[in-house]
Amino acid sequence: MRLSDLGEEALIEHLVRKFALPASGEGLVLGEGDDAAVLDAGGPTFTLVTTDMLGEGVHFRADIITPYQLGWKSVAGSISDIAAMGGRPTWTLVSIGLKAETDLDYVDELYEGMVACARRFGSEIIGGDTISVSNGSVISVTQLGEIEKDYLLRRSGAKPGDRIVVTGWLGNSVGGLRLLMKYGMEEAARVSGCLVRAHLMPVPRLAEAQAAAHSRGVHAMMDLSDGLGADLPKLCTSSGVGALVFAEKVLISKDLYAAAEALEMDPLQMAISGGEDYELLMAIPESNLERVAAEVQSSTGTPVTVIGEVTEDSSVLIQYPDGIRKPLDGGWEHFSSP
Repeated sequence: MRLSDLGEEALIEHLVRKFALPASGEGLVLGEGDDAAVLDAGGPTFTLVTTDMLGEGVHFRADIITPYQLGWKSVAGSISDIAAMGGRPTWTLVSIGLKAETDLDYVDELYEGMVACARRFGSEIIGGDTISVSNGSVISVTQLGEIEKDYLLRRSGAKPGDRIVVTGWLGNSVGGLRLLMKYGMEEAARVSGCLVRAHLMPVPRLAEAQAAAHSRGVHAMMDLSDGLGADLPKLCTSSGVGALVFAEKVLISKDLYAAAEALEMDPLQMAISGGEDYELLMAIPESNLERVAAEVQSSTGTPVTVIGEVTEDSSVLIQYPDGIRKPLDGGWEHFSSP
């Protein structure tokens, strides 16, 4: 069987089963299956650990991203994973694979972006590894964080009747990517600098996640790294529930509407399928909704939108304004067949 026959999620499940990888144990609160692993070394806080990789030609194209932007983006994704658990970033380890003929100035600018992103969100780069590669750069970031034990949030706590809530706007990152691919860096920035920035230099919702966690009103939370169509089913599977999303409730920016028209694409489909938005996806009981939304919005200014509800059955559906319901799908998955 080939990896393209499995896809990323099934591959992970296969490895966990085949090698009996622990979900918990002494010192391990939570293993595979969430945005970060959770370790308990004693004391009032848990340690959070997450790792992300970026490969040239898969996650980025060198002709439409500067080294600084690539450095920022590579660290931002891992910090978003820490935020999704309600945690604070602490230490960052970075490993890179570059061609031997890579110019030193490129490496300096790459690390400048990494350091800037890490420090912006309270972390420091403390090590890593470097290797030479023959074709295509690779970046791997391991991010550590911490969280007070009472505030830890997981994907697995959603309950039927909870409201499905997201921060910010969906689809902006993929809108920026599509503009960059069609027009190149300079022209794409003129068409919509907002969307281009969303793709090249995403801002993790760390403050929003902190406010949500400290409200004690959220049942489940994760970040939207692979798109709503891929990530909401993950949250539902972890929680043993289903979901119904209302298409007209999905918050789409004016910039994305304009870009979608220029690109001749469906803005709703971009919002559902586009990855790397790094917005927060939450399941919140209706009784806590107003309070949590007020705390997040008042402390950060970021909009909080109810887009659906958690259901008892396992189906994950989207309902359109005409009442028609279809399976919610889309989003990014590695190894999946085209």
